[in-house]
Parts: sequence; structure tokens; C-alpha cells
Amino acid sequence: MGLSYRTSRLIPFIAAIVLTSANAGAKDIDPLTLYGPEHRFTVVRNDSPVGEHTVTFTRRGEDVEVRARFDIQIRFLVFTAYRYEYESTAVWRDGRLLSLSAYTNDDGEESRVRAVLEEDRIRIDGPGGTIFADPGIIPTDHWNAAVLPADRVLNTITGGVNRVKILDQGAEAVNTANGPVPARRYQYTGELENEVWYDADGRWVRMRFKGRDGSTIDYVCETCESGSGGG
Repeated sequence: MGLSYRTSRLIPFIAAIVLTSANAGAKDIDPLTLYGPEHRFTVVRNDSPVGEHTVTFTRRGEDVEVRARFDIQIRFLVFTAYRYEYESTAVWRDGRLLSLSAYTNDDGEESRVRAVLEEDRIRIDGPGGTIFADPGIIPTDHWNAAVLPADRVLNTITGGVNRVKILDQGAEAVNTANGPVPARRYQYTGELENEVWYDADGRWVRMRFKGRDGSTIDYVCETCESGSGGG
């Protein structure tokens, strides 16, 4: 087992979602205003809850610290058949990534990724060695809808830069723990395969991808508000 990274109220939101997707740069997104201090999902595998993904936002002077934690356990009878843990800390200033550190434990196989802004480039140290990327690259944290026009992303699990196309698949109602939220679905293709939903304000409200064993991993938002998609 393992994971690859791989409503009738919809109409008034469609134009706003398209505008957000096309024009919002990372500098326009204040995560604390958008989400508050915490954004949380229940992680569901084949319709059964298996864990949680939580993102917290803290302002530290001019910077915003973003901490993410993803933890799932797949059990067979009374035994844990599979465990996956991920945690990261990123520091942002004026919409630009200053630094990131990420740790992954994939059922006992550990890896670490570190990234830091060095003048006009991002230095990334990961399991495959050191590489460099453009300073505007956005990590695969998903809370930041400014990633939507991108054709490259920083993979926080592998430490690589993945080439992607992020395709607009249209407006949908997303079920959350607090009721349906109008949103828009985007499909990652290329070196990452994934589906992510954002509301009209650019809030992350859902994610779905396939596990290596073919299971469906789905995120159900716990902190979204029905109708508005707010967090």
C-alpha cells in the first residue's frame, strides 16, 4: 500500500471563481484573512475515514508561517496495516515563499525536503539531491490558489519540480461537513495527477487522488461554511 501524490447557488460564483483563477497572484492571497488560523479536512479512503489533514496559519511580523500535517492509518482488524505521516512548515512574505521544510514517513520510509529563497532562486534539497527553481514557484500545499496558472510546482514530498497542466473542469457543489459549498474543480495532469477544488474566493475546499493500490483518497472539509465555502 501507499499513496501517490498523485445547488442551485453555483451560478453567481462561476464568474468570480474564473476571475480569481486567472488574475490572483500569490501576493494577493492573505491566508489568515482567507482561512483564519486553521483549515481542516477529514481524509476518507473508499468512503471510510482514515485520518486528518490540518493546515494552520500564524502571522509572525511581516511573515506568515504555514504548518501542514497529514496523518492517516489504514487498519485491518485490530492492526495498523499502513501508516502515512506528513508535516511541513513554510514561511511566506508578500506572497513569496521564503523557506520550507517537510518530513514524510511513508509506512517507515522517511524523507525530508528543505527549500530556501536565495536571492533570485529557490534552493531545494531533497532525497534526490539539490536542485534550483524560480523564486515564484509554489509548493504542493494546495491552500494557495495562485498555483492554478502554473506549469511547474515544488513537490514537497519528493523535493522535485514537477511539470503539470492544471485544467479547469467547471463548477460543482462540493459536500463538506457543514453542507454543500459552490466551488470549481481543477485537474492536475502531467507529472502529478490530482483533483483540487476551490471556492470563489480561492479557498481550498476539497482534494481527491488515487492511492497506489487503486483506492480513492478524498478530503472532506471540516472548517468550510455551507454556501460560502469559507474556512
